[in-house]
Amino acid sequence: MKSSSTVRLRPDVAAMQGYVPGQQPSESGWTKLNTNESPAVAPGVLKAVREAVSSELRLYPDPTSRALRERLADRHKVVPESVIVTNGSDDALNILVRAVCSPGDRVVAPKPSYSLYPVLAGIQGAEMVSCSLGDRFELPIRQLASARGAVTFVSSPNNPAGTHYAADDLRWLAEQTNLLVIDEAYVEYASDDRVALVRELPNVCITRSFSKAFGLAGVRLGYALGHPELIDALHRVKDSYNVGRLAQVAGLAALDEIAWAEKHWEDIRARRNKFAKELCGNLGLHVYPSEANFVFVECGDRDASDVQEKLAGRRILVRRFAEDPLFSNALRISIGSEEEMARLLEALTYILRMEN
Repeated sequence: MKSSSTVRLRPDVAAMQGYVPGQQPSESGWTKLNTNESPAVAPGVLKAVREAVSSELRLYPDPTSRALRERLADRHKVVPESVIVTNGSDDALNILVRAVCSPGDRVVAPKPSYSLYPVLAGIQGAEMVSCSLGDRFELPIRQLASARGAVTFVSSPNNPAGTHYAADDLRWLAEQTNLLVIDEAYVEYASDDRVALVRELPNVCITRSFSKAFGLAGVRLGYALGHPELIDALHRVKDSYNVGRLAQVAGLAALDEIAWAEKHWEDIRARRNKFAKELCGNLGLHVYPSEANFVFVECGDRDASDVQEKLAGRRILVRRFAEDPLFSNALRISIGSEEEMARLLEALTYILRMEN
């Protein structure tokens, strides 16, 4: 007989707040600049995925994504045993916390940063320790080190400002911690990366995503680079077939299209810098320096919530982080296509000048 009572959950899970993704409209016609998606995907990737849609979809995929691991290892000048391919970089972050943290351990990260980190800590029964960034998003490396986390996360470039942190600071932090995870979801839009630290230090792990840089957010594909012993443990913890056939095909095709991707990243950087100058020079807004595919914009004497709402009225989505009092009057704006940025700039100009 079916019980009428509700399922008993772990009290900490019942009390926790889950990750809140950016708004995803159910209908077309929106300019989506709220979730840092790429405005394009290489044509060769689409062709490869279409060709891979066959009766072989009835078969399980390669459980370790061997071919893609080897290609990524070659790209980053590490051995394949230093690479794990995951269902988006979120999957890599999740596996890392599951592999390293026991209930009661500490997960440490700057704040503000990626809001998934506290969720992963809560799921594992770990304690989340957040160390506030400086008012210009400076990294509080001494506070992060003194927190003594089982896992310490640093997103570089950071979300929501796009701040890229120095290799020397991250090296020092790694030397003080158990495991430093450098979340490089946006690093292809930066001036350089921190992969050298993985080759240098056994307790550094870097996570990457195909979502932002390669336009494959809908496929869910990411990876992590680390010491072979750590990566071996992550393979034992991950789901059996965590990356599907089409995702593996898309990843290999994206690496085949690396020349297209590098030109795409260059275009986004140029568009980002041009847009930031227009916001500062023409509209008098403060834009934080960014090395990601987005900018973080202080709205000054205008209410960011009101600006966001009026943009939504014009079917343009941007992101606001209302939960952080220090930055609640700012908007994070993804860098889209030329047409999307022109549409946004026209709308912002009208809202800030004509309605003022």
